[in-house]
Amino acid sequence: MNEYRFTAEVARHANTAEELWREATVSLQERAYGAVRVKVDWEPLISADDVVRIDVSVIDDRGHLEPRDVASFVELFFYDAFLLFNIARPGSFSAAITVSGGEFRVNDLAFDASPFAAGLSTTVPLAEVAAWYRGGTEQIAGTPMQKVLFHLLHIGCGAQDEWTLRARLDACLKALGIGELDVAGAAVIHPMHDEALDDRLDDGAVESIDQAMVRVLTAVQDAVRA
Repeated sequence: MNEYRFTAEVARHANTAEELWREATVSLQERAYGAVRVKVDWEPLISADDVVRIDVSVIDDRGHLEPRDVASFVELFFYDAFLLFNIARPGSFSAAITVSGGEFRVNDLAFDASPFAAGLSTTVPLAEVAAWYRGGTEQIAGTPMQKVLFHLLHIGCGAQDEWTLRARLDACLKALGIGELDVAGAAVIHPMHDEALDDRLDDGAVESIDQAMVRVLTAVQDAVRA
């Protein structure tokens, strides 16, 4: 068995309820990816500090993991964690994460949960979400639900213009078999999105996107409960 230790600096965009982090210390303390386990100590996030440091370990039970691949498992764990937190409590976890671990190089991560906040009214216990989504190392979605989850990750990992966000949510709705969202008829909007310059802009497009997000998140949460 080989163990590799890292320190992750987590700069939260907003503090969320400490109950979530208390849940995480139990329900999301460790995830297994085949013979590789990733363990994280979430306890420092129970504090009110905007920037915290947490310990991360990658444990290779068989000793077959190539050193160059170790960092990928750290990165994958945080992608999973972002997704699981925001399915359990939509909009709960936005952060910039920088990981250091000696000679290992982990890509800096930036997660934005604001697109998920529309679904804040419905929650699921984190333990149930973690048990439902065991995850894996697959990088190509093989099932409709995987497609939905990968689209949600893309939504949370990059600045999405309204057209792209609409397209991803449309793909989610179709994969879940619960409808569609007009993409072809959607306006292509300047990245400034400044109503002072063009009064044709209104909240209608944003409202339809928020409604689609709520439908997608509710469907995923229903799958967790099933």
